[in-house]
Amino acid sequence: MTSPLFVLQGGGPTAVINATLAGIAEQATGRYDRLLGLQHSFEGDTNSPIMDLSELLGNPDAQKRLAQTPGALLGSSRKKVTDQDISNVLNLMHMSGSDSLIGIGGNGTMAALNVLANYAADKGHKLKIVGAPKTVDNDLPHVHIAPGYGSAARFIAMATRDYDRDFLAMDTFDDVTILETMGRDSGWLAAASVFLKDGEAAPHMVLLPERPVDETELLQRVEEIKNEVGRVFIVTNELLNAKGGGLIGESYQNGPTDGLGRKMYSLSLGTGNYLTQLIWKELGLQTRCLRPGNLGRAMSFCVSEPDRHLALRVGRAAVDMIRDMGTVEDMITIDPSLNFGRRALNECVGQTHMPERLLSSDPLGISEDFLAYGRVAIGEITPLF
Repeated sequence: MTSPLFVLQGGGPTAVINATLAGIAEQATGRYDRLLGLQHSFEGDTNSPIMDLSELLGNPDAQKRLAQTPGALLGSSRKKVTDQDISNVLNLMHMSGSDSLIGIGGNGTMAALNVLANYAADKGHKLKIVGAPKTVDNDLPHVHIAPGYGSAARFIAMATRDYDRDFLAMDTFDDVTILETMGRDSGWLAAASVFLKDGEAAPHMVLLPERPVDETELLQRVEEIKNEVGRVFIVTNELLNAKGGGLIGESYQNGPTDGLGRKMYSLSLGTGNYLTQLIWKELGLQTRCLRPGNLGRAMSFCVSEPDRHLALRVGRAAVDMIRDMGTVEDMITIDPSLNFGRRALNECVGQTHMPERLLSSDPLGISEDFLAYGRVAIGEITPLF
C-alpha cells in the first residue's frame, strides 16, 4: 500500500481551482491508495481537519463534475500561518504516514509551503512538496498565465463589452461608467477589459497600479473623451497608486483588515466609488460605479475552457512531479508556450507586476502585445451583432 497523498487549496478560490484538484485525483489514480485533503489550508479545522478524497480515485464521472464546480472543495484560508499551524500540518501528515503534499494556491500559499519545507527540514523530516499555481491576479513569479486568470479575465472582458451596449443605449442619460475589478497590486484583471475592445467601444480608459494616477489629469481626460465619444467607460483596479505617493482615495476607504493584516479595500467604499464621486462633483457628469467583486472569479457560466484545461494539466503535472522526482520542494512554472517547468519554492515567493512591454502611455495604458494574452487565456467568445 502506498502512503497517502495530501492536498490543500489556499487563497481566494477561482472558477477552476477544483479542476486542478480533479487533475490531481485523475493522475493519482493507480498511483496512490488514498487522497487526503487538508480542510481550510494551513488554518485547519480542529474538529475534522482532513477530508478523505479517496472516492475520487478511479471515478472519472466525479472528477469531471468536480472540474466543473466553482469555489474550493477543501475550503480555503487567508489566515497568517503560524509555527503552530505548520507543526499541526506536519503532525497530521506524520500520523497518516504521508510525506507528500501538493498545495494549490497563489503567492501566500507558495510562501507557506516554503515555510513548511524549511520547518520540516529543521525537524529532520523529508517531505515532497509541490506548489500547483493558481491566481486570478496572474502575479506569481515564473508563471506566464496562471490557472484562474483566464476565467476571471473572460468575465471582465465580457462584462466590459456587454455592459457598454447597455451604456450606449442610455448615453443620453448616463455620462460615465466605472467598472472596478479585483486586484490589489497588479493590473492584470483591469487590463483584461481590452480583450474584446473594438473601435470606440469600451473601455475608453484603463487605470492600473503600475501607472500612478494624477486626479487633475484624469478629470481632463474624462472631459476630452466625453466630447469625442459621447460617453466614458473607465475600468479601474481595486487599488490605484497616486502620483506623489499613497493610494487614490485612501482617506475615503475604511475597510477592515484580513487575516494577513492587509486592509480589505474591496469591503470599503472602494476606488471606483471614490472616482465616481470625484467626477460627478468636479465635472457634473452623471456617473455610476459597477463593483462585481468576487463574482468575477466565481461564475461557472463564464469559465474559459483553455483556463480549465490548463488547471487540469497543472493538477496532473503536480502528481507526476511529486511521484517521480524523489525529494522535491518546487513549484510548477508555466512558460509563454504553456509548457511546464519547475523552480524551488523559495524562488517563487513574492509578486510580479505587469511588465513594461505590456504597458503604454496612452489612455488605455495597454500595449498591443498584451492582446496575445487574451487569445490564449479567455477562449472563444461569440461576436455581437
